[in-house]
Amino acid sequence: MGITIKDLNVEDLRPNPDNPRKRMDDVADLAASIRTHGVKQPLLVTPTGQPDIDGRTQYRVVIGHRRLAAAKQAGLDTVPAIVEEMDPRREREIMLVENTQRSDLTPVEEADGYQGLLDLGMQVKEMARMTGRSDRFVRRRLKIAGIPRQTRDSARDFDQLTLDQLDKLTEFESDPDAQRELARARDFEWTYQELSRQRLKTEWKNDAAQALTSAGVDVHDIPDGEHYWNWSPHGYVFGRVINDLRKPFWTEFTEDERWPQELVYADDDAFCTYRPIPADELEKAEAGEEAWRAANARRRELDRRAREFEMVAKSSRVAWLRDNLRVLSRERAQEATYRLMVGETVGHGSRFPAMYPGEGVVETLISFGWDMPVTEHDDEHWTLECEENLDAIREAVMDRRSRILDVLAARRESQAEWQMWRSRAGLDRMNVWYDVLERAGYQVSADERKALEGEYIDEKDES
Repeated sequence: MGITIKDLNVEDLRPNPDNPRKRMDDVADLAASIRTHGVKQPLLVTPTGQPDIDGRTQYRVVIGHRRLAAAKQAGLDTVPAIVEEMDPRREREIMLVENTQRSDLTPVEEADGYQGLLDLGMQVKEMARMTGRSDRFVRRRLKIAGIPRQTRDSARDFDQLTLDQLDKLTEFESDPDAQRELARARDFEWTYQELSRQRLKTEWKNDAAQALTSAGVDVHDIPDGEHYWNWSPHGYVFGRVINDLRKPFWTEFTEDERWPQELVYADDDAFCTYRPIPADELEKAEAGEEAWRAANARRRELDRRAREFEMVAKSSRVAWLRDNLRVLSRERAQEATYRLMVGETVGHGSRFPAMYPGEGVVETLISFGWDMPVTEHDDEHWTLECEENLDAIREAVMDRRSRILDVLAARRESQAEWQMWRSRAGLDRMNVWYDVLERAGYQVSADERKALEGEYIDEKDES
């Protein structure tokens, strides 16, 4: 490959369409410097192989796009350039290496740069070695590069998405509709948790259906327009519902010895059982069946909705606490600590009494990313609130006093369960907890606002 240095007419230089860096920052300061001192560092260019209409050789810029833009703004007619003949793979390689050494290259720009080299036949290990990255890093960027154009165009500002948000988008590569919905979401984290739960629910139901079929259990469909909370087959009464996505279906299926005597029905988001009513009780049951069904249907529906809502809400809160507790401003951290300490010592009156330690606190701290000595139950540790874990918490708090806020937040979060949304007393406690969260910077979603206003309260039960 021949290399020469010469002054080239700026009109003969073309931007490289494969340049990873898509955005050109303001070059006014650079143009002023070039106007005074000239271009001190030559550009790197390669012949395009396609002369203009006058027969003059045209060049494609490999390194120096900002310098070229600044030189044009400064009014220069020519710029110094190193001319090197190179193939497309060599061009992309040089551009990617040069740009990855700069801190302002976005994850998307870097990802597309790796994809360009992959398209030209370069292997992941070679790209990693060339740029000084790990294989895992390159593969992670390539997954981001695989986000389709339609999804990118649907985002409000795709280039401004964080690396964490881009990674979460790639989780839905097999579901383009969900991926686009997440890309354009205003409440990104909330929408992510909603879509993740829907995906988990689908997978859980498929596994459950296969398990029942393998066990020889007949599964019936609830009639169209009906649901398990407001319908029962004649002569049977509602038994139980299994829709806890956090537990493998087969665990609950095998733990209940009544299954062989009960009918199994599939609903939109659950499996439920109905047990036979003894003949001598059937007539009496049918007499008050309509009122009973109506009352129970209302309560079951609110229970179901509150349970589903809290699964998403808890995921959203825990994700925010994990990412933000350590980076709160001094003022916000102090205020949150003060408010939670008041609750721990004297409580906020009857609305939010002081709490006591519980295993849920340790479990929540683990979900925050704390490294605990004991994370699973065994013969010696029937509770995670064991001395080893409590000593670790005390040591961490005394070593880094700021981490007391982690403990206080974990204690409150461990008490937040779906039942809280179903009573006035519980709702009062959730409002106080959300007040602390919002003052610390948590963005409350529209769904959470509705829940805090009593969407899951049954006024008839309250009266």
